[in-house]
Amino acid sequence: MRILSLAALRGSGLDSLRALGELELDPWNSYVPIKLHSPDDLLARTAGVDVLIVEADHVSAHVLTQRPELRIVATCRADPVNVDIDAATLAGVPVVHAPGRNAEAVADLTVGLVFTLMRGIVRADDDVRAGRWIVDGRIAYQRFRGREIRSLTVGLVGCGSVGRATARRLSALGARVLAADPYADADATRQSGAEPVELGALLDASDVVSVHALLRDSTRGLLGEAELAAMKPGAFLVNTARFEIVSEAPLMEALRSGRLAGAAFDHFSNEFLPKEHPLCAMPNVVLTPHIGGTTEETETSQTSLVADGIRSLVEGSSPVNVANPEALEAFAARRAS
Repeated sequence: MRILSLAALRGSGLDSLRALGELELDPWNSYVPIKLHSPDDLLARTAGVDVLIVEADHVSAHVLTQRPELRIVATCRADPVNVDIDAATLAGVPVVHAPGRNAEAVADLTVGLVFTLMRGIVRADDDVRAGRWIVDGRIAYQRFRGREIRSLTVGLVGCGSVGRATARRLSALGARVLAADPYADADATRQSGAEPVELGALLDASDVVSVHALLRDSTRGLLGEAELAAMKPGAFLVNTARFEIVSEAPLMEALRSGRLAGAAFDHFSNEFLPKEHPLCAMPNVVLTPHIGGTTEETETSQTSLVADGIRSLVEGSSPVNVANPEALEAFAARRAS
């Protein structure tokens, strides 16, 4: 069996994949500049390939309908948005994904951003590097009076794997953690250290609101003008999910007016934030370039998850991490023929 991986893989899952057949590793992020395939490029690369593993590359209907030899597609994402699921199902191709693969990593960054906002770490670093020991007659002890995590109420908008991992960390640090997620299991939420509440109650009570929802039509602009206005005056916003979950225009106004004391973002529309964007000039905002899941452990986790799913399919069982279980019957028929 030929396996082509355009995703970065590491750890024990590699041995599992190599045991299944010939593995070609050509990860997208090993190139400078990065290398992503067009539909035609991907069609050419997948000739004779039985299993395709991707992370950033998009697997379109163009590929799925013209590569009948392709038996399995795996994506190293929790949310398999880079694969045309409908086309894969019609082609009888199961799509393995990697739920929770970067949850611990994103939770770490989220807590790091909360610390950064509460203690003014980036601004303090800037002052030291610029020699600003006294600003407007005030020493650092006067300029950087912060908050301790144990004094905070933190509200999580979305309590899936990342939200729960974040809740475990914050509750261990002594924070009161609230979570608003109509789809989350209430018991699992409580076990992570968070209290399930409605969104309105969360916004009203939270010193920090942290966004962990998936981007869907229903969540685009979920935190709009009314929701931002409902937050406590002087509260902070952290978004390590998708930028578009918060409406940009009322967000900018809340930051300019001081109603929001500060914010932190790890994602931006179209991935890049132009240096002319107003956020870049705001000293009360912390910006990181979508690095939440960028850890060695994430690569190890995603490798194990997709390897386990692929192996289960090859061995004739039904893995839990198949995004389109409707394709399993057709896959089994092809496997038996």
